Order: sequence, then structure tokens, then C-alpha cells
Amino acid sequence: MLDFTRAIARRGLWVGGAIIGITALLISCDIVIRALMHHAIDGTDELARFALAISTTWALAGALLDRAHIRVDTAYNFFPGRMRLALDLLALVSFLVVFALIFQYGLEMVLQSWTSETRSTSALQLPMVIPQAIWLCGIALFLVVDVVLFIAALHLILKGKSSQASALIGMKSADEEVHEEIAAAATQMRTAP
Repeated sequence: MLDFTRAIARRGLWVGGAIIGITALLISCDIVIRALMHHAIDGTDELARFALAISTTWALAGALLDRAHIRVDTAYNFFPGRMRLALDLLALVSFLVVFALIFQYGLEMVLQSWTSETRSTSALQLPMVIPQAIWLCGIALFLVVDVVLFIAALHLILKGKSSQASALIGMKSADEEVHEEIAAAATQMRTAP
């Protein structure tokens, strides 16, 4: 299950990145057209807002799996291993509670947009249910990944594999981050022409 969610989250990261890239191209074209022809592409700002919201939610699950969410580690490293693991589990539960509330209110918003057939106020007149539903799917993916990680970590802890659980859900140490960067640079150097 963890491998499946990792594969889906990885694709979500790619989709989110592609959306941001396409949005950057659209904004660049809009700027050039404004400068040269004194006209603008209608709805560029609206599409950019949608793109930012959608790409953010679709990247949340991948960031959770990669342990890339920012946490304040001032005191964290001074705690013993079991306490750090308990804090990591608490962090997953906290994520679950907060994002479940966001999902609940987001679902209400999507259903309201659907029933009232709400459209955007720009010249595009885009049905709001479309970007809102895509955004909400990113939140749902994050929630699924959070639950899967929590269950996987608990399973490892119950089997006496606390160090593996910590490697799955804990904060990355400075050494881990340095080793990842070195490995990425070495891979990049090997693949460079």
C-alpha cells in the first residue's frame, strides 16, 4: 500500500510541477503580449491562482512521503528516540485532523458550487466546481497518504522496528539531507554529457 501511495504521490508532484510550468509560460506570454501589443490574455491571473492552489495540494502528499514538510527541530533533536517517534506520530495525527477539516469544508464548497452552478467572474466564466474538485482531490490524496504512513509506522513499531518507523515518518537529519544532495549531484554528474 505504501508503494502504491508513493507512486500516486510522485505523479501528483509531476502534475503539480507541470501545472506551474505551464502557468509560468502563460504568464510570460501575457507579459510579452502586453508589452508588444498592449493587450492582455483574459483570465491569466485567474488561471494562475487556480494553478497555484491545485499544484500545492497535489504536492502535499509527495512532500509528506519525502519528509520534506518544514518542522521546527530546535528541541526535537534533544529528545530520546522514543519521544521523537511519539512526536512524529502526533505530527501525523495533527496533519490528519487539520486536513480532514479542510477537506470537510472544501467538500461543502465544491457541493455548493455544483448545486448553484457557480462560475468564475472573469471573461472565462469557468465553472468553479472544476478547479475546486481538482484541488479537493489533492487534499484527499494527502489524507490517504497520511493515514497509510500512520498505519505503516504503527505496524513497524509493533514489530519492534522503531528505527525503520522513524526513518519513514521522522524528520530528516542534517546528515541525511547532505547524503541525499551528494547522491543527487553524483547521479547528475553521471548522466551529464
